[in-house]
Amino acid sequence: MKMLCSESIFNTKYITLIMSDREEILRVEGLKAFYATPRGLLKAVNDISFTIYKGESVGIFGESGAGKSSIALAIMGVFNKQAKMFVAARGNDEMKRLWSLKEKALKKKLTSKDMGEELPGVEGHIWFKGEDLLALDEKEYRKIRGNEITYVPQASRTSMNPYTEIDIQTAEALWAHDEDDILWEKEVLRRVLIALDLVEIADVDIRRKLKPSEFSMGEDQRILIAMALIMNPVLMIADEPTTAVDVGVQKRVMEAIQLVRDKLELAMLLISNDQGLIAQTTDKVGVMSAGHLLEFGDTLTVMKRPGHPFTRAFIMSNPPMHLIRKIREKGLKIRGIPGKVPDMVELPSGCPFHPRCEYVVEKCREIKPDYREVEKGHWVMCHRFEELPEFEL
Repeated sequence: MKMLCSESIFNTKYITLIMSDREEILRVEGLKAFYATPRGLLKAVNDISFTIYKGESVGIFGESGAGKSSIALAIMGVFNKQAKMFVAARGNDEMKRLWSLKEKALKKKLTSKDMGEELPGVEGHIWFKGEDLLALDEKEYRKIRGNEITYVPQASRTSMNPYTEIDIQTAEALWAHDEDDILWEKEVLRRVLIALDLVEIADVDIRRKLKPSEFSMGEDQRILIAMALIMNPVLMIADEPTTAVDVGVQKRVMEAIQLVRDKLELAMLLISNDQGLIAQTTDKVGVMSAGHLLEFGDTLTVMKRPGHPFTRAFIMSNPPMHLIRKIREKGLKIRGIPGKVPDMVELPSGCPFHPRCEYVVEKCREIKPDYREVEKGHWVMCHRFEELPEFEL
């Protein structure tokens, strides 16, 4: 069965991937994703940019509520739909007015700047294999979503239908994208078995007819990964894939993700609060707070020599086990980040981290820092990067 994985459903794109060097898969450019709330616009994603190349794993970590999952929703093309559902359920007249303006802007392909007012929803650019996804209509987007770009959600038990066998659920994406009605049932079954076997679900030929409750939590999460792989995607987004499981199960889930990535050379975006998980499984990492990407670069550089005061504080507040010894050897102390997480509706002026930053000066309070490349491939949003004391773990 494992021999089939590289010779059958995954073969064509795998060959394409190894033929090209540093192929750009995803480029997020000036991305904004705002919710309309009764108090005003909640700026979940605020002018973020980063790139993912072929076979590369990029991690995004930061505080809860920083906007990490909103990036995933924007890339998948479902942010606007979810944001509008919130308005339909709890919206007031002002929220409805803003979304009405947004709908007009979308039809005319205008931005908030063109309309003269900040609006909810997604703006910016999401380039996927050279095509701007935000320029597509829903029908065109649907051909990519769940096909070339797939999503592994958190909370596996609530993400699966408890009453349907896993082989049927795993095959759903195949049927959904079979517009020409050319797939035979035997071919679908073959591809389902390969995908489930790839994430190491034992005895798949027998257990495929079981329901989710008959599997362990770790197996459930790996089944979700199989569902994301069945279409042989180019990019896989995993949103907190190990949140609801214990350490032992986390290891199995991440081993499955690593195995898939190594075999298929997938581009991956991994979203997590777990610094250790990010450090062990990604090539590059972005650090988020208050809707902003404060630092981005090679994972080893960012985790060993963090450049932004928030990154330093976040790592020191809850370091992974492999860093605790180094922290103690250097005479440093593990401590929480002072102050409160910023209000995403009423963000502070200047740097979003300045109310909690120990290196703050007046410029930080008044002027928002540029997101700049401080060394090749290492980006930091901080006025005082060059003046900060040396910090290395």
